[in-house]
Amino acid sequence: MIVKSHLCQRLTRKPIGTTVPSLPHSLALPFFRGRFAGLGARLTLPRPDDAPWAHAPGVDPDRILIFGNGEAVGWGVRSHDLALPGHLARSVSMRTGRGTDVDVVADPTMTITSAAAALPLGRLGAYDAIVVVLGLSDALRMTSVARYRESLAAVLARAIAHRHDGAEIVVLEIDRPSTLSLFDITPGSILDEHADRLNAEAADLCDELPGVRFVALPHGQASDAHAAPTKSSDVYRAVADMLAARLRAPLDEQFAAGREICPLRDSPQTESERLGVIYDLGILDSQRERRFDDIVERARILLAATGAAFSIVGPDRVWNKAIAGAYASEIPLRGAMCAETIKGSGPFIVPDLWADDRFVTHPAARFYAGYPIEGPGGIRIGALCVIDSRPRPADSVDLVLLRELALAVQREVALGTVPAVTA
Repeated sequence: MIVKSHLCQRLTRKPIGTTVPSLPHSLALPFFRGRFAGLGARLTLPRPDDAPWAHAPGVDPDRILIFGNGEAVGWGVRSHDLALPGHLARSVSMRTGRGTDVDVVADPTMTITSAAAALPLGRLGAYDAIVVVLGLSDALRMTSVARYRESLAAVLARAIAHRHDGAEIVVLEIDRPSTLSLFDITPGSILDEHADRLNAEAADLCDELPGVRFVALPHGQASDAHAAPTKSSDVYRAVADMLAARLRAPLDEQFAAGREICPLRDSPQTESERLGVIYDLGILDSQRERRFDDIVERARILLAATGAAFSIVGPDRVWNKAIAGAYASEIPLRGAMCAETIKGSGPFIVPDLWADDRFVTHPAARFYAGYPIEGPGGIRIGALCVIDSRPRPADSVDLVLLRELALAVQREVALGTVPAVTA
């Protein structure tokens, strides 16, 4: 069932091609387009400056992409964890009982006409759901209804072509501009009316497309994310709860069908992709850093292991950025457990290394558990791993905790590293 506001119910209306703008509408166009041109780049409101993702604890996480501007940008808060991504990750996990990874591709200057080119096409197939947040800037600039529909159709056509089978796409309703206190717009103004027309057009378009749904903002709550930070976070929570309720069923259906329907989730990544990200980060052979050492030590203690490491998989060796306990500083790439770990997006466990001919290991290591670490673009660059001096059952490791510790490393990687030591 498609969720719509009362403004977006099916109403008798003229076809797009025969819609004639009113005289006030035509006279207002130059004023509003001038006033709100490039608005996103001019706003000085706080917005997140951390890595563009958020996570919620759990194994076998669902993956969601938030794409666009407006609520996707995170106006009013400094962290994506307090913005829509963080609230959506937590709200989805609360409903599914699984982990959730939410990535964000947002640009405050994005318009409906520039959006199609901004879609991360190479990554779309890895997501179980895509949330499209577009149109506020177009409502303010009074983009024509015909152009809006045509451009939104282009965005959705590209998303449909590159998503995996079963991935849900939801298009979020545009805020009425008068609900945003920043702009001081009178309720029921010509801008509100134009936003209503764009929403009706978007809802009608979504009705025609398979696996695409138009979703209304929470009823009775102004989604003013341009207010005080505490209020902004509450607004994002309300929007996230509404989206999570809509996404739960399709996400559960995909999970029940098996992750095989999402081929890019564990698709092979090339060595050149991995090494390119590693070299861009400057992390290989960089100095030791306490922030990584602390996480690795926590992993060793909390997972009751003999040793732990944050390992980078280089061109011919696995080099350990951080070590705790019994662990070598580096090992050859051939026969390395971490090299196997980065082939997938989830945990990799070997209960008894001596019984597995794939691996060459030192006598102290019998058990291995690792979780891949991703760099920019979702490229797996290494792993957080633990070893033990005795064999252990696979279920002796808390996979939720292992993932959380790996994500803690990943967040630190996104902040940058100390430059490599030079002779």
